[in-house]
Amino acid sequence: MNFKFNPFDYLFILRPLILIPVWDFFLIGSYLARQKGGFTIEIIFGLMIYTFIMGGVYILNQITDIETDKINKKLFLLSGGYIKTKYAYIEMSILWILAIVFSLQFSKTFIIFIFVSLLMGILYSLPPIKLKGKPILDTLSNGIGYGMINFGVGWLVFRNFEWFMFLKFLPYFLSICAVFINTTIVDIEGDKKVGEKTTGVFLKEGVSYIASTILMAGAVIISLILKDIICLIPAGISLPVFIYVASYFFLKNKINRKFTIASFRLPGLVFTIITAYLYPWYLLLVIVILVGMRVYYKYRFGMTYPTLSGG
Repeated sequence: MNFKFNPFDYLFILRPLILIPVWDFFLIGSYLARQKGGFTIEIIFGLMIYTFIMGGVYILNQITDIETDKINKKLFLLSGGYIKTKYAYIEMSILWILAIVFSLQFSKTFIIFIFVSLLMGILYSLPPIKLKGKPILDTLSNGIGYGMINFGVGWLVFRNFEWFMFLKFLPYFLSICAVFINTTIVDIEGDKKVGEKTTGVFLKEGVSYIASTILMAGAVIISLILKDIICLIPAGISLPVFIYVASYFFLKNKINRKFTIASFRLPGLVFTIITAYLYPWYLLLVIVILVGMRVYYKYRFGMTYPTLSGG
C-alpha cells in the first residue's frame, strides 16, 4: 500500500507524546542536582542529545512491534505502511550518531549514561533478550531507564556522579513502574495474540492492578520520607485513580479501560505541569507539541489524538 509522502511522518514517528515525560524527568533531574530551574545552554544541549537517543529507541520499538501494533490498532506510521522500515532504520541511525557526537562535550560519566540508555533501549526491543517480552524485567527496565538513568542524565549535566542521587530518584522509579504495569494491562489481549509475555500477561489483570497500586503507594510514602514535593504531588493525585481501577476490576471482574488509560496518563500530565512551573518556557514547547499532534493526527488519520483517556 502506497501513501503520499508527508515529511511530518518522520517527526511524529519519534512519538513526541511519550518524549514529553522523558523531557520532564531530564529537567527534574537537573533541578534536583542544582536546586533551581531555568534553561541554560547545557540543558538545551542535554535535552537535544537525550531526545535523539530516545527518539531512536522509540523508532526501534515500533519496528519490532509492527505486528502487535496492527492488532492493537495503534502507532500507524510503520504498522500501516506510511513509512518504509528501511527509512525508519536510517532515521534511527542518524539520530543515534548525532547524539553520541554531541555528547562528547560533556563528562565521561554523562557519556556512559547515554550509552547505558541506548543499550537498554536496544535490549528492550531486540531479541533474543527483548526485555519488552520478559515479565517483570519489562517493568524494571522502564523504571530504571526512566526513573534512574533518565534522571541521572539530567543530574550529570551539572553535578558529578553520586550514589546518593539514586536514593533521590527512588520514588520516581516506583511511580514509573506503577504506571508501566497499567499500560500493559490494556494491551493484554493484543500481546497474547502475538506471544508477548509482558508483566500484564504474566500477572494477569488482578495481580497487576494490585502491584501497580502498591508501587504507587510506595512512591507516595518515600516521597513523604524524602520530603520530595515534586514526586509527591503526581503520585498522591494518581493513587486514588489506581485504587479505583483496581477496585473496579475486583468488583466487576473486568477492566475499566478508559480509567486505566487515564491512570497511566495522569501522572505524566501532573509531572509536566510541575516541570513547566520549574521551567516556565517549557510550557510553550509542550503546547506546540500537543497542538501539532492534534492537527497532524486529525488531518493525517482523521482522529482526535492525544486525549487523557482515549485509546
